[in-house]
Amino acid sequence: MMIQNWTHKAAFYERVEHLNLHGLHFQHVTLCKRRAWMYFHNINFAQWHNRVATGTAKHLTSYARDHSTEGLFGLAPDRIDWQKQIVYENKGTAGAVEASHNQTAFYAVILSIATGQEWQAITHILSSRKRRPVPLDEKRLQCLWEASEQLEVLALQSEVPDVKQIPLCKTCSLMRFCGYH
Repeated sequence: MMIQNWTHKAAFYERVEHLNLHGLHFQHVTLCKRRAWMYFHNINFAQWHNRVATGTAKHLTSYARDHSTEGLFGLAPDRIDWQKQIVYENKGTAGAVEASHNQTAFYAVILSIATGQEWQAITHILSSRKRRPVPLDEKRLQCLWEASEQLEVLALQSEVPDVKQIPLCKTCSLMRFCGYH
């Protein structure tokens, strides 16, 4: 599906602008609504979590951030190939595939809308040095649209959402806050 023909293109872009959504919003809402709510409300314990510190170190030493992304409001992909119109997002491991793909797809969709050109999305797995193309098909666009709807609800919600414990809780930087440690 061509993003330029996507029926939700304008509404999606307006919602992203209005709510000041970033790629991590789309990753977090895919993983856990509570995590997304916390991110919206600037509540973050990641700086004290060993796993996050390790990931940050890998990130910084594996690839230098593409400085041409600076100034792109709401966009902070790890690398951009402007000539081939490919956006790359680095991930330490191959886990949380859908969440990672939604984050990477978000960047490519926004760049496609903003430039009028079709962009590609690739998630790069640092631990294995593999690259996973992220198809920007109808299914992915629908997933991003629904995630943006969920994010809009979470942005207006004043109370922390209730969630059930999931396997991700064991490694989440918010586990102590949630009481799932």
